[in-house]
Amino acid sequence: MIRVAWRSMMDNRVRFLLPAIAIVFGVAFVTGSLVYGDTVRAAVEGAPKDFDVQVEQRDNKAMSAATIERLRGVAGVGGLRPVAEGPAFLVGEDGKLVGTPGSDGGVNFDPQRHRLTSGTAPAGPDEVALDKWAAQRAGYQVGDRMRVVVAGAAHDVRLTGVFDHENTRIVQGGTLVAFADATAREQFAPGDGGYTSALLTAAPGTGPGALAAAVETALPDLRVSTADELTSLEASDNDKLTMILLIFAGVALFSSVFLVANTFTMLAAARAREHALLRAIGAGRRYVLRMVLTEATLLGVASTVAGYLLGVGGAAVLKSEFAVFEGAPVPLRPLTPATVLAAFGVGLGVTLLAAYLPARRAAAIPPIAALRTGLPPTGKSLRRRNIAGFVVTAAGTLMVVLGRGEQTMIYLGAPTMLTGMIILTPLLAAGLTSVLRGPLTRFAGLTGTLAVENTRRNPRRTGATASALMIGLSVCAAVTVPIASISAKSEETAKSWNHADIRVEALPFADISPSTADEIAKVPGVEHVTALRQALLPLDKGSLQVTGVNAGSISALVPLTVRSGSLDQLGTGIAVHSGVAAAHGWTVGSTVGKEKPLTVVAIFDAPEEFGADALVDTANLPADELWNREVLIKAGGPAEKVRDDIRSALDNPVLVVQTRDEYVESQAAQFDLYLNLLYAMLSVSVLIGAMSVVNTMTMSTMERIREIGLLRAVGLGRSQVGAVLRIESVIIAVIGALAGVVSGCVIGAMTVSGQANTTPVLPWDRLAVFMAITVAIGVAAAFVPARRVVRIPILTAIRTDTE
Repeated sequence: MIRVAWRSMMDNRVRFLLPAIAIVFGVAFVTGSLVYGDTVRAAVEGAPKDFDVQVEQRDNKAMSAATIERLRGVAGVGGLRPVAEGPAFLVGEDGKLVGTPGSDGGVNFDPQRHRLTSGTAPAGPDEVALDKWAAQRAGYQVGDRMRVVVAGAAHDVRLTGVFDHENTRIVQGGTLVAFADATAREQFAPGDGGYTSALLTAAPGTGPGALAAAVETALPDLRVSTADELTSLEASDNDKLTMILLIFAGVALFSSVFLVANTFTMLAAARAREHALLRAIGAGRRYVLRMVLTEATLLGVASTVAGYLLGVGGAAVLKSEFAVFEGAPVPLRPLTPATVLAAFGVGLGVTLLAAYLPARRAAAIPPIAALRTGLPPTGKSLRRRNIAGFVVTAAGTLMVVLGRGEQTMIYLGAPTMLTGMIILTPLLAAGLTSVLRGPLTRFAGLTGTLAVENTRRNPRRTGATASALMIGLSVCAAVTVPIASISAKSEETAKSWNHADIRVEALPFADISPSTADEIAKVPGVEHVTALRQALLPLDKGSLQVTGVNAGSISALVPLTVRSGSLDQLGTGIAVHSGVAAAHGWTVGSTVGKEKPLTVVAIFDAPEEFGADALVDTANLPADELWNREVLIKAGGPAEKVRDDIRSALDNPVLVVQTRDEYVESQAAQFDLYLNLLYAMLSVSVLIGAMSVVNTMTMSTMERIREIGLLRAVGLGRSQVGAVLRIESVIIAVIGALAGVVSGCVIGAMTVSGQANTTPVLPWDRLAVFMAITVAIGVAAAFVPARRVVRIPILTAIRTDTE
């Protein structure tokens, strides 16, 4: 049987090519995701840990010297290393950051942890040491002058030493800058004798868990984590990425099911006489069923092996393109048992699942009936299918609508609705072709009529082909609508909540120095400037989030509406938002604050996006300041010139200086990167849908060689035959596109409508691109089969029954 199945596959290898490619892509997606994820996890877990337990303050404040000494006395502590650590960014000779911002850090130099390979340890406030990977990437050598950015401020320092040290920061592509102990404590844990954490090693006979329990018992106010817990937490972020990639792999494989099923269905019809002869000479239904499934198994195995190799190559590309592993190269892990089983399970499972129903249909046809080809499905079976499709679609749509306030319902309803649409595609195909019949007949004449009737001839086949394309486009539309809606909301917000001509903000994971606003104020052309600094003002019960501002400039930069009082005295008092004031019963003249009471001088309203419960002058900001949000600037001259002057004055690569127009544009465009990444991943499923159209057109054209020969014999020219096939292909592609775009827009709109203050926006430009791509797919899909069939001599075509 295997030999017969193999010969059958070789005889039909051209027809099996596109389904094989679809399975290859799907398996490659799964394999690449798992191999890359396993490799990243191995790198993170393999980074050596020179401690057993990490201890920090629960409020993220500095640990005092007294706390450090108390830790030394806890039973089971074998060793203790106090650590002052925080974000620190290395600037290269080109003025750009060297590492990955999310992993860049600074730390106090510890000769036991940081093993010098050259130079000496840093001693003064302007001296640092670098990990060897950062030094190699930046091209710095001992004795070089360089710049580092800490707490938003750039510092000129001298490189005194290079050390060898492996931790997760370096493994994930970051840089590690080591400062003298006193300098690191001043920068990362200000206060007398402050440190950010302490690393403990267990005494002999004490395990990490027991040590952690002992510390928690002795000092319950501290946050205690074992090294294994920290590693698992770091690795879990990678697992989320792997899961996202696997979701898109699932979409691609789901599209592949329709392509493989269509191929086996059409091959079963084309090989009906072959199966009938096997039945006539004694083969039973089970033999035919097993033979077809054997073909599917051979196809699945070959495609899985090719997909596995392609996936490993893709994982290698991801490994080389992303910053992970730069600090400590880790080999790929391509042959883990879980990855191998997942790849072959998916590749074989999808192929066998798709081929099972066609195989049963081929085996169920009686020998005599099987000698006739082209048995149409009965109307009864389609009626049952349509009823089931309406029920499933209605149930999915209802869950999507109800899910406006509950995302879980949308996650359940969206695939249910798409499943119902897939079931209904034959009915949708029949309905759309009925609508198109008249216009195509008027504009394309006989060719249009023939094309419409060809698509209506086998609605199951048309529906299955359109479904493969519908899946990818529906997901594209479903992610495009929410992102376009959020992007439009962000653009609108950026325009309305402030009047600043120029805005300064820090890169992710970086800070703005408290002195930044003062430096900007000195730049010629700057009329007004204020930093927005978030802090907590202690109250008798609880605390109040306040925003520190420049009292003399805030009114010129943010549209505030004063309900009572005046902002003129803000320099010595506090202004409170009307909603907050009403909740606390405060009026103008009330005192607010526990340790340093401030008088309420104004009650105001502001745009919701401003997000300020209360305003105080920066000079009156509480000591426990949280962070600097941004700096707003009003320019007295051309904004572009003032922006350039500010950039030159700050000379800080972690600070982004933008004009108002640039800021608004960046807010609207910040989601484009995510959208493009989603499109890149979804392009595989769209490509599989396109291959489904190509495959259907190729195989259906070969089935109709005699029919096309007769049409040419009665006067239809080569160009007209090609036009019929192109129109037919475009109709199938448009059916899938319309079903996908409409269902995707519904899902996306319902997702957005459940979000507060966000209105669904349909991105007509992108939707038009989707449709244009679909039409192009239809035209391209018919090009090769049309060119091939019109070259067959008329008499040869007429004598042909089936290929």
